[in-house]
Amino acid sequence: MTIFFAISGFLIIGQLLDVLMDRRKETLRVFVLRRWFRTVPTYWILLAFFSSTGIVIWFGWRALFLNALFVQGPLIGIPVLLPVSWSLVIEEWSYLFYAAFTALLLFCRRHYHFPIRIMVQSFSVLLLFLPCLTGFLRWFAMEQGLPVQMIKQGLFSQIDALAYGGLLALWMRQSPQNFNRLARSGNIALPLLLLFICAISTTVPDLFRNVFDPIPEGSRLWIAIGFYPAVGMLASALIVASWNFRYSLLPVAISRAFRELSRCSYSVYLLHMPIASLLLQLNIPTVVRLTAYLFGSIGIGSLSWRYLERPFMRLRNRV
Repeated sequence: MTIFFAISGFLIIGQLLDVLMDRRKETLRVFVLRRWFRTVPTYWILLAFFSSTGIVIWFGWRALFLNALFVQGPLIGIPVLLPVSWSLVIEEWSYLFYAAFTALLLFCRRHYHFPIRIMVQSFSVLLLFLPCLTGFLRWFAMEQGLPVQMIKQGLFSQIDALAYGGLLALWMRQSPQNFNRLARSGNIALPLLLLFICAISTTVPDLFRNVFDPIPEGSRLWIAIGFYPAVGMLASALIVASWNFRYSLLPVAISRAFRELSRCSYSVYLLHMPIASLLLQLNIPTVVRLTAYLFGSIGIGSLSWRYLERPFMRLRNRV
């Protein structure tokens, strides 16, 4: 998920930086509406469908309403209806936070004549400050004995999630020549970065054991202020190394499959856990269940893309 958050931060914060630097002909209000149309309506429709059909456990109207507003999680006592929606909580609130900070800077520019340079520097200070703040909050949460699940999925322990990609987006705009120079070395760097990410993940086995156990005392400091920033920066480097990748480099059949999967990936992400839960209730061989899970998730996700996501994407383009 750290790689996903880094990509999201690179794209979203990069667009906000373009708004600040007058490189994007789009108001902040339109930016927020476009992001809303991209993610929220499909989530709402599937959340309502799963809740009304009993595919997810019904916890009452209050839980449904708060899940729709991305106010859920064990830390605040609101059950998570869709298992993957914890990441959407981090995404959506991060979008609002960074958009609000951008709005504040634009207000200062309009009323107090802040130059673009000062606004960009302010954004860079924020992006550097958030990992420090989150490291402390993460360590504090571990000291309170919170389980691994709350550390990995809690909003306040992941508020730096998009910052690393945002720092990369800032560096790309301030030093495009160096960015492109590093991107050209992607063929060599990409496999090495993947190895580094796998290697550093072996240093935190406690994050991948029982998610209901607390983090052991000996691992807390490294996980809080070492592991997450290191993986965030490696994920950002992975973006640079993948920058020159093109689908045309792949065989035609594989290229088409990857293009289709990239289009419907959001729907697949929302749907795959409920599909897995339904298949686990069937008395069928494991191989058949895994095959049905794989192709069913992609197939139903593709239908969701065509009939749920794409209409809102078109409406977003009109905005």
